[in-house]
Amino acid sequence: MAERYRIRVSNRLGPVLCNLFTDMRTVAVPRHTVIEGTLSRDEFRALLLRVEQEGLEVVHVRCGKRTSAIHR
Repeated sequence: MAERYRIRVSNRLGPVLCNLFTDMRTVAVPRHTVIEGTLSRDEFRALLLRVEQEGLEVVHVRCGKRTSAIHR
């Protein structure tokens, strides 16, 4: 079953890193980038692995319907 995920990573990602997440929406916010989309559990794990491989620091993860608020 797919869930809606919102992952906040440190720093603003440039276009090259954002292109790694073409199947997701990326939004730059002050000092962070939010990566969001609907994923299966396996796709979510693959996304976290991709984030780790790129050396990005995960600041916050949210799963489920309540995705409208962004924590700063």
